[in-house]
Amino acid sequence: MNERIEKSFNVGIVGENQDILKLIGQSFGAPGTRSDLQFYNRLDEGIGYTFCAITPLDYPNKIKPLLQTLEMTDIYILVIDLNIGLNSAIGELLIAIEVFNRLYNKGVIITLSNIQNNEWKVDSISNKLDKILKTTSLVQINIINLRDKADYQILKEKVVELGLELIEHQKLEENNTYTKILIDHIFPVKGIGTVALSIVKRGTLKKGQLLELVGFNGASKKVLIKNIQKHDRDFNIAYENDRVGLALKGVKHTDVSRYNLIATQNIFRSESVINADLFLSELYIPKKGKISSDTEKEFHLIVNLGISPVKFLETEEISPGKSGKVKVSLKKPLFHDGSGISGILIDMNKFEGKNRIVGTLTQI
Repeated sequence: MNERIEKSFNVGIVGENQDILKLIGQSFGAPGTRSDLQFYNRLDEGIGYTFCAITPLDYPNKIKPLLQTLEMTDIYILVIDLNIGLNSAIGELLIAIEVFNRLYNKGVIITLSNIQNNEWKVDSISNKLDKILKTTSLVQINIINLRDKADYQILKEKVVELGLELIEHQKLEENNTYTKILIDHIFPVKGIGTVALSIVKRGTLKKGQLLELVGFNGASKKVLIKNIQKHDRDFNIAYENDRVGLALKGVKHTDVSRYNLIATQNIFRSESVINADLFLSELYIPKKGKISSDTEKEFHLIVNLGISPVKFLETEEISPGKSGKVKVSLKKPLFHDGSGISGILIDMNKFEGKNRIVGTLTQI
């Protein structure tokens, strides 16, 4: 059994041109699981690192796969196709990436693609991006021009550089106080039972460890880790950022979804009604120009991979770019580790050329 520690980097690749997203994804790994998300996975034995790249499918039509991609990954690659240029979809992607970066400290790279026949656009687009980003948390983000195969290697090297920086930052934060695992796919395997494809988001995971399935019918359920696999190899232990296949005992595959977490027992608690601070994005314009107690539109809150419709019970009048206090009801309970619910409020409608990132909600 191979117990060598291999540093893992999880990369979210987002943009409008699925063909280019696929090319970049394949530079990080072989195509793997595909649903509303496309996974690419590889152990690069030459450099001793493993990569898991994810692209959301059907964006910009659907926003949910995009947000779950950003939740699962730590390094973002925004792909701008010069045949398309800067438009409302790229604007929404920049807003989403900026919010996640501001809340969770992510690594971010912007790439320009389809440069052939569009060379004259490179400087113009780069200058516009600099002006857009200079007042955000994305200031001084690297822009890499993808002209040929060598540039894909430069991109990969930059991902490793950012990944190593994030690992050092995680060490300073001492994230090993408990284990948290995000589930991206779940299915039955004959002779094995329930298998979950997952990312170890926090802490370490050991074979034989007894954890709990958070959100099981509104409560929790004990789950035994029977086996751990990484890249089709058996391991006794998995570390933060590893994408793993887990054989689970104690739960049926029909009872598990991305809504659930696998975590250390008695850490996570549920919330259905919370008082919170709502920051309303200056780039989201609600009906009547503000959110107030008579707002009827249904928004959704994403926390980890769980998403719940939100109903406003009590609300101060909040204008774009401002914060205010709200009391909200969550139609599906969401979960936190004792530090309170903190997530991103979104409009789940189909894309109509307008930003759907509403703002951030933080429990008080």
